[in-house]
Amino acid sequence: MVNLKKKNQQLGLSYGELVWREFKKSRVNIIFLIFIIFLFCLAVFAPFLANDKPFVIRIDGQLRFPIFKSLTVSNYSVFLAAAAGLIQLLLIYRNRKRIDPSIRGAVLFRQIVVIATIVAAGIILLFIFFPRRLDATDYKSMLASGGATDAVFAPIPYGYARTDLEVREEPPSRRHWLGTDDVGADVLCRLIHGSRISLSVGFVAVGISSIIGVFIGSVLGYFGGKVDFIGMRFVEIMMAIPSFFLIITIVAFFPRSLFNIMIIIGITSWTQNARFIRAEFLKLRNQDFVQAALSLGLPLRSILFRHMLPNAIAPVLVNATFGIAGAIFIEAALSFLGFGVAPPTPSWGQMLSLGVSTTGRFLWWLTVFPGLAIFLIVLAYNLVGEGLRDALDPRLRRAV
Repeated sequence: MVNLKKKNQQLGLSYGELVWREFKKSRVNIIFLIFIIFLFCLAVFAPFLANDKPFVIRIDGQLRFPIFKSLTVSNYSVFLAAAAGLIQLLLIYRNRKRIDPSIRGAVLFRQIVVIATIVAAGIILLFIFFPRRLDATDYKSMLASGGATDAVFAPIPYGYARTDLEVREEPPSRRHWLGTDDVGADVLCRLIHGSRISLSVGFVAVGISSIIGVFIGSVLGYFGGKVDFIGMRFVEIMMAIPSFFLIITIVAFFPRSLFNIMIIIGITSWTQNARFIRAEFLKLRNQDFVQAALSLGLPLRSILFRHMLPNAIAPVLVNATFGIAGAIFIEAALSFLGFGVAPPTPSWGQMLSLGVSTTGRFLWWLTVFPGLAIFLIVLAYNLVGEGLRDALDPRLRRAV
């Protein structure tokens, strides 16, 4: 058997490069990773892909830009979060060989904490100071009546909240590629904007559950003894409760909003992360670098989150991909049952529930397309998670 560690050192590969090399050996991993990136871009740029507000229009001889003026706080929050994620990826790529491998994990952890803090503060400030805008102007009618000219619309020139009863429950056609729903809204437009809801729930809920699980698991694993015994009994009680029914019960007491759903899913799905971190900390607490940190008198938070956590975070990263898929599925199920986001905010599960009209007519396009979207995104995250797990497991790596 080839000594992989020695060979990787000879090749000059960092740990991240080694994981990426193993991950991309499977075409399935790459295909679904590209699909996830595609959906991510679709969600980020949804207002520019599907919108009934034109990019530019000439009204009374003056150029106006309605699509940019109609952007909401939520849109700017998504742009800010996407930009922060891109910056983090660039920092990881830049530091892959410039930083000593022994401290690379701690540096990465600090970067993520700083960028996440900046994003959270930015989103809060946006909600506090950014005025709410509502543009109900029908620019297509203005064009038809001659009140405006020279308009450039998005590729899908429909709004997800715009109703048109003249084309309600219309099957796929050249005008509406994926048909319309019960109020005449374009299905493709709502699918694109619904991807933002699903991915937002997935990422935010997993972020909340990871923070809670990491904090509780690190404390239990580091102290052990009675603290670990009492804490694990609480974790086991939480695991014994059917999570989906617990979520439905909690949601029933709160208003229907995306923010509430993200928080509720996050605070009810942290147990797996806590168990992973606890197991890793139980192995790490007797390592030489931890004992050295203790002998130097470093504060507890520095030992836990600066020295131990970067060496124990890998299982949580793998579980996060499965958690995103699970959160998307839970949000879709809640919306299907009527506990999710309130209309007209689009949700894939909500669209799926409209597959049978009030007249008893089966609208197959409202069943096939949203159902296929949910199936593909959950499948993609699960397969990417399995590929990442295999790449991180040294027992499954093949010699090259």
